[in-house]
Amino acid sequence: MKFLIVDDSLAMQTIIRRSLQRAGYGDIEFKLAANGREAIEIIRTWEPEVVITDWHMPEMTGLDLIRECQRQMLGIKIGLVTTETSPERIQEARDAGALFVLHKPFEQEEFRQVLLPIVQGADEGEQLLNKTEHQQDQTSYELRLPSLRALNKVIDGIAIGNVHLADCPRHAIDYQYLPYVVALFADHEHSTIKSICIMDIRAAAVFACSVTGESPDVYRHCIEQKELSKKLLDNIKRVMKLVGALFYDPANQQDLDLKSVHLIPKPFERLDKLGASEADKRMDFTIASDHYGIGQMILMEVIE
Repeated sequence: MKFLIVDDSLAMQTIIRRSLQRAGYGDIEFKLAANGREAIEIIRTWEPEVVITDWHMPEMTGLDLIRECQRQMLGIKIGLVTTETSPERIQEARDAGALFVLHKPFEQEEFRQVLLPIVQGADEGEQLLNKTEHQQDQTSYELRLPSLRALNKVIDGIAIGNVHLADCPRHAIDYQYLPYVVALFADHEHSTIKSICIMDIRAAAVFACSVTGESPDVYRHCIEQKELSKKLLDNIKRVMKLVGALFYDPANQQDLDLKSVHLIPKPFERLDKLGASEADKRMDFTIASDHYGIGQMILMEVIE
């Protein structure tokens, strides 16, 4: 993931960079800018995914940078790290498009908490799920979901320890087990989302921990803290890529691609509708591990 750090203080640039690495994002790429004007040029050419900027800087402030990115529709996620404390000014920044406003000096845990939803793609996940409610797919096809046997074969091949899927009665979303992790599968040609896998935090943690044989303490941390590290989310992506190859879409005579994986930290209407869906092509499972625990997941078609 590409991060652009914008601050006229070299010391603060270093602090933010180290904070990123301590938060578990040591594999990031990053660049530095001393003000908003430098940042705009870097954004245009380098296309970072996240910009972390100071507010008060020479030539172009952080607030002006946010507004310019919005004006140019650059599609960049931007957060502010600032000494500004005025509630009116903070709201002004949020209204302009700041995803977070973190006050200097900040604690490492504060930094990690504001950044985690951005890195885990919570906002994008909600947007994509909402789009599936309105997407129009005019193809005529009978999407074939993976069989339970095929899914367990994939799990056996990648998991460390005894991890097993079993059929269970259809269930609605239970927000007791937030956050949910959602994997979206799309066709190759048009990138139309055609299927979705919804996992509660227990199921997601079983998948994530079993791939690299994490300790039960790591699993318990996921459940208690309601979070997954970047490493664990990457583990889920490894599993879901293999699951995508088990679908069959007769319209294209191909399997499906894993489009994205997102952590959904709070309730929202589209997820409720999917969980309550009576779709014919839907499979409800429990996933259990002797080493970790048991969770629930749903695999279903989403074309409506």
